[in-house]
Order: sequence, then structure tokens, then C-alpha cells
Amino acid sequence: MNSTESPDPEVAIIGAGPTGLMMANLLGLSGIRTIVIERREQPFTEPRAIAFDPETLRLFQTIGCYELLKPTLLLDVSVHYLNASGKTLARISDCPPAFGHSGRGTYYQPELEQALIDGLKRHDCVAIWRGVEVETVTEEGGHVALGLMTSDGEKSSIEAKYAVDCSGGASQVRKQLGIEFRGSTFREKWLVIDVIGDDYDDPEIKFFCDPKRPAVTLPVSRNRRRWEFLVMPGDDEKEMAREENARALMATYGAGKAEALERSLVYTFHARFADRFREGRVLLAGDSAHVMPPFAGQGLNSGMRDAANLAWKLAGVIKGTFEDSLLDSYEQERRPHVRAMTDLAIDLGGKIMPTNRYRAWLRDLIMLTAWRFKRTRDSMNRGDMIPKPSIASSDLVRWESQCGAGEMIPQPELQHSGCTILLDDALRSGFGVIGLNCRPEEMLHATDLELVSALGANCLSVVDQRGDCGSPHLLDDSLKQLVGHSQAIVVVRPDRFIADVFSPTPNTARLEWMQGAYALT
Repeated sequence: MNSTESPDPEVAIIGAGPTGLMMANLLGLSGIRTIVIERREQPFTEPRAIAFDPETLRLFQTIGCYELLKPTLLLDVSVHYLNASGKTLARISDCPPAFGHSGRGTYYQPELEQALIDGLKRHDCVAIWRGVEVETVTEEGGHVALGLMTSDGEKSSIEAKYAVDCSGGASQVRKQLGIEFRGSTFREKWLVIDVIGDDYDDPEIKFFCDPKRPAVTLPVSRNRRRWEFLVMPGDDEKEMAREENARALMATYGAGKAEALERSLVYTFHARFADRFREGRVLLAGDSAHVMPPFAGQGLNSGMRDAANLAWKLAGVIKGTFEDSLLDSYEQERRPHVRAMTDLAIDLGGKIMPTNRYRAWLRDLIMLTAWRFKRTRDSMNRGDMIPKPSIASSDLVRWESQCGAGEMIPQPELQHSGCTILLDDALRSGFGVIGLNCRPEEMLHATDLELVSALGANCLSVVDQRGDCGSPHLLDDSLKQLVGHSQAIVVVRPDRFIADVFSPTPNTARLEWMQGAYALT
């Protein structure tokens, strides 16, 4: 068991899975003393989650780990839906980038976690304690006391200002806190097979929508592949998972001779939510707070969004920028979006992969008819079915500003001094104030400038093609289209959501609303 420079961490993170590790990287970026406590002696080496979205890649960019992650990625992967007779129902091949990154692809989770672990090495204020189990979590006054036990039975305790439980769907911390985990368990079970040395010569994600046995296959980096087969009534789960039977199932699609099976297990999927994401100074994130079926590929991505939303709020409260009450906004902002993602996953599983022949025939008819229309094809290529990043109805947005408020800001490329960079790299981490075709320092009221300084916000001036060449130059008009003005001030949160947009008015204070909404001290 290692130790940090200080025996008193400000944040204790329970669980060194992707959500916990991302949370630790974000807190480390803010200089918050953090300990990640993990009961396993070594990192988990089996692949589990597999699909990324551009928000997750953007978050890796934020913490400076995107280049570490990139070799593990397959970018811009096409998705192909076929019916029982092998006829194409839909083929999503165009993959426009979003938020500065590939809109669709896969990764290998052990390598994704290793990128996060390597990222933590840059932060002296963060440490990982492995082989340590959290036995008790108790709030005592202004801190959380955690009772610990090492793998060899040694007991100890630590105190932290806050604790974040990222220990997964079976969280014992959540149970200790008396927080119910309600939802449903799916009757269908799936055999999940991960292979090394892929022998299926097709780079696409394929959905085999055969009601006799629906199946999915996904390519993974470095010549790996995943196969998933629905367990049908009468199947013997243990027999089905045996290597020879798993290979026989893959052989029905012309595969099955891979070098090795890394995993062959039957999984039961759940859709569950914690009754609350916060209990005093303990907060739940990732699978500890919510689990969903994998049909939309959003389980891990939802945990990443939790970390992005919560980390800057925790850091600000600990530093004294915000009152503790700001942490209540975490669940307010995250629960509706997670619910929408879960509903989508359930809907996709039922509609795309039915086992009833009549429903499969009806699905074929609907998908084949819809795919004839260019508008439908364009919508699917853009991924419109997936709920967009949202903090809808949040109290931390001035909704009266309308254009762009509450949305995640796009990440156009900027050109400056002969170099091309992405917006986030120019804006840097933390709060940001962007002046579109104006300079925020010159166009904000004095009281607004004081608030911007209190937030530690970075000011950035960007110009469009007709603007002043002394500032970074936008290479597309996505930002201008979103805010709806040729000249604007855009206030951006650390998680890249837009808090406010307004026309420059140096004689009028516009940001006073943030004092109360953000519980600024």
C-alpha cells in the first residue's frame, strides 16, 4: 500500500475502474489530493466495455491522455445491419467527427485503463492503493471516515473531505449507505466472446438481426474482435460458453479459427438506478450510480460523463470557490441524460434484435423503407438517435440566453501563428470565456471580470475568416452557427457545456446570476 505526500486526502475514490481513474486524473489536473482505493492487487485485464463516443475522446484530450489512448482505438468504424437472409437493412458508413474527434469506434478496455493509469503518474497529488478494501464509510462532521483492510488482513482508516464511490454495480458502499438500486433484469442473456488473432476479415461492426439467434460482432484494435450471441430458450449456458461451442457459433459467420479466446462468458444485463447519487459527503458515479444494457454502447461513456460533471465541482468546493450545495447539481444534471441513454439501449435491444419472427419481419419492412430516404440515412450517419450531450433544465445555465445555452460547445480547429490546434487546447482546462470576434477582457463589465477571475477562467479571443488576424482563426463556422451571433461572449464550464451566451455589452453586467446559481463563496 503506497501513500501520498499527505496522510489526509481531500478526495477518496473507491474503485480503480475507468470512471474512478478518469475522476482521479481530472482531480489531479486541479491539484486535489486524491487517493484511489482498489481491492484488486493488479489492474483488471479482461475486456468489458468496447465502444467510445467523441465526448469520451474529448475528455481524454482534456486530461492530456489522448495520445496514450489513440493506439488502442479503431476510428470511424462502419455499422452494418443485416437480416436473417443476409440482406442489408442499413449501413452507417459516413462518420462525421463531433467535438473534434471520431464519431464512432471501438477500444480495448485494459489498454484504455492503462492510459488512465499512466496519466496519473504526472500528478504527485494522486496515488492508487491496490489490494485494499473499503469496509466502512462513515460521515463524521466535516469529513468522511473510511475503514480499510488490506489483502493480508491489516486494518486501518483514513479521513477525506469527500468520497466518490466508483466500485461498480455490486457496490457495497451504496448498500452501506442504504441507497436502493432499483430497476430491471433482462430475461435475455448473451454469450460474449473476445478473441485474439481475429480471423473474420471484415472491419465493420455487424448486427446479424436473425430472430433464430441475434448476434453482433465488433472489430477491436490490434487484431482482436468481439462476438456476442443471444442465449436462446433451451440453451445450456455452461455448454454454450465452452471454447469448441463458442468457436462453432462464430463459424456460422465464417470465423471461429482465431488464435485464442480471451473470454467466453454468459452475461445477464440490467437497467438500474441508485435512488440518489449523493449521501452527504459521499457521491456515486459510474456503475455504482447506474447500469444499462450494452446495446447503445453507452455504459462506460456514461461513467466518463459522470466524472466530467462531478470532478470540477468537487475541486471547486474543496478549494473554496463554491459552497458545498453546488454538488447537488451533479444528480440534477446527470440523471436525465443517463435515463435517456438507458431508454435508448432498451429500445434498441427490443426493436433491432427481436426473436419473434413477425416482429423481425416488421422491423425489416420499417428499416428497409426508411433507408430509402436520404434524410433518414443522413440522420443515422450523424448518430441522431443517440441523445446529445445535455444538461437540460440545469440551474447552472442562463436559459434566457437561448442560442447554445446548455449545449456542449463544439471543438473547431483554430489556426494561429502557422499552427493548427483544437479549441480545447487553446482554451485549456477549467472555466473559459470565449470572445467570438471580440476580446472578453475589453468587452466585459468590471464586475463580470471580477467573477471571471474568481472562477479562474481562461479568456480566449477567436475570429472568423473576416476577423482580426492577431487572434486564433476559426477554420469552420460551427461555433458561430451554434451561438447565432457574429460577435458574442460565450461562458464555458470545465466540462465544456455552455453556461451563458450574450452580445458584448461592456457597460452592462451580465454574469451576476452565476454568483447565486454556482454558490460562489
